[in-house]
Amino acid sequence: MLPPLPAPPSATGRRTLLRAGLAWAGGLGSAGRSTAADGALTPAVLATPGPGSAVSTIPELAVRLGADREEGVALRLKFTGGGGIAIREVLSGNAQFGVFGLTAAMNENLKGPLLVALAAVEDRAPLSLVVRSGLRDSVRQVADLRGRVVGVHSNSATTTTNGQQVLALLLRQAGLQIDAVRVVAAGQSWETQSAALRSALVDAVVSEEPIGQQLAAAGLAYPLVRLGLTDQPPVGLPGEGFLRGTLMCTRALAEAEPALAQRLVRVMQRTLAWRRTHSAEEVAARLGLAGDEARAMVEMLRRYPQQFSADGRFSAAQLRESEAFFRETLPAGSAAPPPLSAMVIDTWAGRKP
Repeated sequence: MLPPLPAPPSATGRRTLLRAGLAWAGGLGSAGRSTAADGALTPAVLATPGPGSAVSTIPELAVRLGADREEGVALRLKFTGGGGIAIREVLSGNAQFGVFGLTAAMNENLKGPLLVALAAVEDRAPLSLVVRSGLRDSVRQVADLRGRVVGVHSNSATTTTNGQQVLALLLRQAGLQIDAVRVVAAGQSWETQSAALRSALVDAVVSEEPIGQQLAAAGLAYPLVRLGLTDQPPVGLPGEGFLRGTLMCTRALAEAEPALAQRLVRVMQRTLAWRRTHSAEEVAARLGLAGDEARAMVEMLRRYPQQFSADGRFSAAQLRESEAFFRETLPAGSAAPPPLSAMVIDTWAGRKP
């Protein structure tokens, strides 16, 4: 159990902590080593898609709240255009930690068991398949996308993201294979996805909330499929309740620097505990959002009340869903992947049913 959270700092203190956190730009040379006896903060870099995405919300809040510094860490966020890029940042050593999709990491581990999961960050996968507004009369179901261009977070021969996995299963559910559409990279931000839709470079895009809602509110797209909503029946994909946003690192780092790995787990848990007791409006305010961005974030948190984990613990049911989801995304004839339990380190976050 975590000790009780300390009283929040004053407004001046919060600004000081935020300025210090955002200003840190040191290299990785001393990251993960023991802090000095005077209580100096240990620098750490965390890669995640964003900013402004559902998966980056908790890491962004952690820095804004100073939860990292409460655990003796100066956390720097390294935003990427998708989970596949975040994976590359962690594996290349440009970041020690990442928050990205668990099943994307499972796919990466088919090449070798390098990545491990330390804590659950999300409870739902708020992904949407949205279609360019001008196609409303001609694209009414997934099967109507045959021959069209669909954007995903990143499109790489070396990495597979949750967006690609979801698209493949949605197409299969509609009786199509992935080669029935042309898949291109559309990034994982409002800027890249809105630009792709405005210019008609894509006919549809696998987006995530709150970006999907922003695209709809701006009249650029309309939702064809939405996953993770509690007020509608499941879409029917195998393993639809899979764990997406997960705190990850390499096995080598977890074994060499267990104290640092534990600190990052506690940073996430502190932030999740704060989120659980604060309103959607307070979250948007802490993130420094305004206007359309703030409205989209508030709407997402209201529509997906179980968006984030309550405590960072791994759910046995969710891990089973993740394994089922991942196995369904493997190409026919693929060798059986190693069990998911082999890459979950629950030493610090714990487990639940």
